[in-house]
Amino acid sequence: MRKLIPITESQSLSRSLNSFDNWRGASMPNNPKCQTDINQLVNPIDGKSAWVGEPPLWEEIVIRRDKILDENRELIETKKSAYRKLGMTEEEINVMFNYSTT
Repeated sequence: MRKLIPITESQSLSRSLNSFDNWRGASMPNNPKCQTDINQLVNPIDGKSAWVGEPPLWEEIVIRRDKILDENRELIETKKSAYRKLGMTEEEINVMFNYSTT
């Protein structure tokens, strides 16, 4: 069974960047926080831009990141709701989702 765990903002940002067709990849010690950061990302293999052509707008990246976060939260809540309907306690559900209750 696949473990459903909440994804972090960093993970969703990475997924949103990967969703763009012109993304070549970049090593990011820190998450980009604005358009300037996005424009300055460098591909570690060849030292050139992380983008083929123009990078997307920061607003587009944020929209995709937020959509990924919302979908993940909704999926987890749907699964938890189903388990509640089966009569499971919150403690049992948290164990299923690898959460610590302490």
